[in-house]
Amino acid sequence: MIPDVPRLSRRSVVAVVAVSTVSTMAAGAGCSGGGDGSGSDGAGHASAPPRPGETARRQAAADSAALLVRYDAVAAAHPALAARLAPLRAEVAQHVGAFGGRAAPVPTASPTMSSAASPSTGTPKASATAPATTAPYTPPSSPAAALSALAREERRLADRRAAALLTVPGELARLLASVAAAGAGHAALLTTKGAAR
Repeated sequence: MIPDVPRLSRRSVVAVVAVSTVSTMAAGAGCSGGGDGSGSDGAGHASAPPRPGETARRQAAADSAALLVRYDAVAAAHPALAARLAPLRAEVAQHVGAFGGRAAPVPTASPTMSSAASPSTGTPKASATAPATTAPYTPPSSPAAALSALAREERRLADRRAAALLTVPGELARLLASVAAAGAGHAALLTTKGAAR
């Protein structure tokens, strides 16, 4: 038999969660220092701590930017795949922007790629180069292997983002979940039969 346990009201539960969240944030803020160890902005003013999840957001933007470099490299190495990759690349560019990063513009080396990109796609404006932290990528020589490598990278990022969901604030968790789902969908599309036409 289940013992009688008094029920908590929603208001009580919300109050407990709010108090524990505030105390956890206050304890975390007291233990961390500023970037230079002084806790000030250099002018004697206390610097604001980074927003919760800001590091994870920047990492997600960098990861998406690195994935974008891979898409561009595969499209450049295998022009026959450029049209197939264009919509997936456009989504990855949107992910970079959603995380607050800057995506490289669509390469215009091939006519197929330049016709796939238009100012009305909603892709965020971007710098002319990939982020300095993004290493160059050389795709495999066969189209099928290049698609498989892209699919593996999409899966790896989707898994890492899904694992981070419980460690980031709500809004960022929802964004990570959405982008992880899109990455899993991209991986499935990249590995369908007839992928390397």
